[in-house]
Amino acid sequence: MADEIHKFNRGDAAEGILGAALVAKFANRPKSLKDKSAPITVEMIDHVLDEFFKVNRMIEFKVKDIVAVKSTYATDIIEFSIALPEAAAMLLSKKQSRSVVKDLYDSAILYVEKTWTDDVIKFALNGQIDTVRILSDGVGDQKGTKADIKVTINGKPYTRQISLKVAGGEQFAQVSGDEFEKQQKIWEEILKLDISKLKNAYLTEIRDYDKKEVFSSRENARLNEFKDMVKSAAAIVYKEAAKQMQAKINSKDSIFFSNLTKLVFEGATKGDASIELVKLEGSKFKQLQFNKDFIKVYTEQLKKSNLKAKFRETGDPLVQLYAGSESKSNLLLQIRVKVEAASSNSKDGKVYRPYMRNYVEAGPLMFALLN
Repeated sequence: MADEIHKFNRGDAAEGILGAALVAKFANRPKSLKDKSAPITVEMIDHVLDEFFKVNRMIEFKVKDIVAVKSTYATDIIEFSIALPEAAAMLLSKKQSRSVVKDLYDSAILYVEKTWTDDVIKFALNGQIDTVRILSDGVGDQKGTKADIKVTINGKPYTRQISLKVAGGEQFAQVSGDEFEKQQKIWEEILKLDISKLKNAYLTEIRDYDKKEVFSSRENARLNEFKDMVKSAAAIVYKEAAKQMQAKINSKDSIFFSNLTKLVFEGATKGDASIELVKLEGSKFKQLQFNKDFIKVYTEQLKKSNLKAKFRETGDPLVQLYAGSESKSNLLLQIRVKVEAASSNSKDGKVYRPYMRNYVEAGPLMFALLN
């Protein structure tokens, strides 16, 4: 159990727990119109997980609608499956191990009760035979969709899909690679800033950087020199980007605010408005939903938020956007550089090379801006 607790990823475990919580809500619907609450419990979630891990394949629960149509009660089928990395699946498969993620149970129950009850009641009242399939998918199509928990109704994707985060998992978009063109993708293609003039300065910082060179240890001094070169190059761009962002904020540039909203929308959903961004944190939850008016409404709110763009002068390159004072609760989002010593296998064994990612991470205000 100790090894499982040490190795598992909380985000992966959360996907299994929240999927099971949704199944529990659909499968334990009210028995009558007089009792619409029928709250789910930890025991109900555990039952769903226990049933799945007995067979390790798709399971189903059958439940009748609340009202009869022509004296007949339709019976719905609630299906559930989990596809998670091994460490998280191992943890959830053992009931005694799940106590280490009790806070995720609490968060999942709160989220499901507050935001999914109406959906459950809708299908419990329609008098039709429905098949509700819920898939907690942590190993599926990571590039094609942002959905971690996929919901289909009668074989068709439901209007609500879930991209799930937990505390410490603020990243919702990224651009990987140390080429200057990757900096252009973030700052020019997405936010429409002008950083082209910095290309020579960027390349000068990495003139001694050899992308083909690999190292046998993460502690190699030259490897760490390479990492520092890449960070220094990125810092030139990040500092200028923050300056330009602040200038556009000061001039109340409507296009910039709209592009900032599009960064949130595209980064969180890949353009799929059925995706909702959910974060389970501290036995509570945060939720950001997207609809046809999101771009317009969110942009207007950003314009009124007294935004400030700040570049961090020390440490890894970082640009933060605050609304008003620079407090944690006022952080809208941040874009930061992470350069790690990524490993790969070669004929001589494991080798390492620098690998840069530009992370776009949500702050508390990104969820709360419209509330």
